[in-house]
Amino acid sequence: MRIVNIDLDEDFLKRFFDLTGDKLPDTITLVSLKKQVLNIKERFRTILADSSGASANVPNLSNLDSGDDDKLDLSRSNNVLLVDNLGVITYQVQMIMERLGFRITVTKDVYGALSLFEDKDFDFVLMDLLIPTEREGFILLAELQNIARQKGVNPIIGVMSVAGKKELKTDSIERGADFYIEKSYNWQQRLTDIVKDYIGS
Repeated sequence: MRIVNIDLDEDFLKRFFDLTGDKLPDTITLVSLKKQVLNIKERFRTILADSSGASANVPNLSNLDSGDDDKLDLSRSNNVLLVDNLGVITYQVQMIMERLGFRITVTKDVYGALSLFEDKDFDFVLMDLLIPTEREGFILLAELQNIARQKGVNPIIGVMSVAGKKELKTDSIERGADFYIEKSYNWQQRLTDIVKDYIGS
């Protein structure tokens, strides 16, 4: 048997398993990680299929059609800034937003997000609160709003987090976030519904 050393921190693993509502097991193997990846992909395929009114058996996610409910306001630039350091999350959010007609720009850290936000206009900002801790997340939220005021723009800012603390949602909204999504079971569908509501408003 070949032994492989997997150097992943506990916080990353917990967030990874939380995506399907599973608890972090005591022992991690390559087999269990591969199984979790398949579970996440299947869950995501089901969410996209349900949101498009199609069956759960979607052969190609990139070929999903957008219905009449997904039409965009042409006065918008249709740009989305996503701030998250977990690849499986950025993949899922990118598929959701592109299906709804948005162009998405991804960055993994606070400094990259602020630089991009200063240089380009975005209709939506979707940011992970724990990058890597809530302290940095709240700093980013405040700085995004400062830059938006200076530029005279008013993007919709959504905060996402695997943390289940109610006070984080309250604090995020009080500090100016338009919405907060806990990245737990069915979070992809909630994100889809929220964005559709904003498109229709």
